[in-house]
Amino acid sequence: MNCFPLLYKDSLLYDIISRYRRMNGIISTKALVKDLYGKEVTLTSIYFPPHISGIVSNLPYTSKITEDIIIKNHTMYPFYTAFLSPDKSKEIYDAMSVSNGHSFFNKVGICSSQIRMNKYLKFCPICFKEDMKKYGESYWRRLHQIPGVFYCLEHECELLDSDVTPINCRVQYSCAYEETCVDIGENKIINPRFKELNLQLIRQVNYLLRNDVERKELDFIIDFYIDRLRDRGLTASSGAIYMKEFQREFVNFYSHEYLQLLQSDIDIEKEYNWLRVFIRHNGKNRNPLRHLLLLQFLGVEVKHLFQCKQVIGKRKVNHIPIPKLDRDEMREKWIQIIKDNPDATRSELKKIAKGIHTWIYKHDREWYEQVSPAPKKKKEKSNLINWEKRDAECLVLVKKAVEQLLNQEGKPVRICKSTIRRKLGFNTWFNNKKLVKTHEYIEKVKEDIESYRIRKIKWAINEMLEKEMTITTYKIQLYAGFGGINKDEVKNFILEQLGLQY
Repeated sequence: MNCFPLLYKDSLLYDIISRYRRMNGIISTKALVKDLYGKEVTLTSIYFPPHISGIVSNLPYTSKITEDIIIKNHTMYPFYTAFLSPDKSKEIYDAMSVSNGHSFFNKVGICSSQIRMNKYLKFCPICFKEDMKKYGESYWRRLHQIPGVFYCLEHECELLDSDVTPINCRVQYSCAYEETCVDIGENKIINPRFKELNLQLIRQVNYLLRNDVERKELDFIIDFYIDRLRDRGLTASSGAIYMKEFQREFVNFYSHEYLQLLQSDIDIEKEYNWLRVFIRHNGKNRNPLRHLLLLQFLGVEVKHLFQCKQVIGKRKVNHIPIPKLDRDEMREKWIQIIKDNPDATRSELKKIAKGIHTWIYKHDREWYEQVSPAPKKKKEKSNLINWEKRDAECLVLVKKAVEQLLNQEGKPVRICKSTIRRKLGFNTWFNNKKLVKTHEYIEKVKEDIESYRIRKIKWAINEMLEKEMTITTYKIQLYAGFGGINKDEVKNFILEQLGLQY
């Protein structure tokens, strides 16, 4: 390469590559990748891009850009590895440098936490306007793309969804310009308390993105949490957590509604939820967003965790032995509980008399199994999908979606599988080959690029005529929003349509 775009503050590498593509007028994604890396590579993630050493080695000789600058300043690496051990962080760093990166999402705890990445790239409308005035272009910022970040930290206004989808498909490089930075979503936060909580969270996210924190082992981090919970009176002196009280205070601090926005709600009544598992020494990867939620609840800034040098965690406490209970007495009590609750299941009986149940289950298990209600068999979940039925249902929905797309107000949207899927809000299952009739219909109605351009031009001409605007080929091209394609080709299309119009 003999040129490369400016590395704006906090810009994603995805954005830098998108601007490089526009700068050089590259249409083919395949050609773009070969131009950047010097060979064909597969790119499936904009958040953890692999093969970064390939880009750096292909930069102009005078370039001072290094792998370290790109990985730490222009990818999600600093945020998603902040709570991983030094060894795991280095493993991901090396993989982003030279490897294919297929397992990044699992290694950084995105898959296991069930916190989904954003469906669309986000932008701040004020940042966009300021960028256009200052640089003549805008760009995608890392901080705005973190799940759970709903506001711009600089302007404290709510972020908007763009038209660019970063997941569920091969990477398609799109710049942050007026055509893509059009809000297609709705405001998510109305409660002022939620805004205050979210801005506090965003400041901690920003700290992790901007600072190369000293990585800690997971056991150290869990012990740090236990120490802080002990300070709050939410553990015994040994470090054993008062789980129900802890969960109740956690929900009261945030509210279910706010936790749902951050994909981190919990059901206190259930024996299993993410918060119960989060503070156990189990070695599982955890999403950094939930680390920050727990730290915010504890009233601790994230930097204090990484500056901490010593923790206690759980500790042994000498207990005075309790005399053994009389077995016959406990049996009699358990039988009476069963008689008083004839329709109760084992789990319900356990809740009614937890202490007695625990003693009997531990010390008199054989007798317990004989007298207690038989455990109910769990119904087997059916994973079978009636694809023929789903195909018929999808076909009806797709036809309606196509009709709506063709008749919707404003700039035309191209009729193709991706826009139909986005309109319906379907996931990747929509691409399943078993939806035979649905895909046959889409093949019939989908627009090739030429038909789409003609429809766009017709729309622009009609709009301009209604508004009594001066019509020239150049003004029609601007109104229709064409960019990055052969100008002569567009001009010929417009002249042809003008001839038909008059």
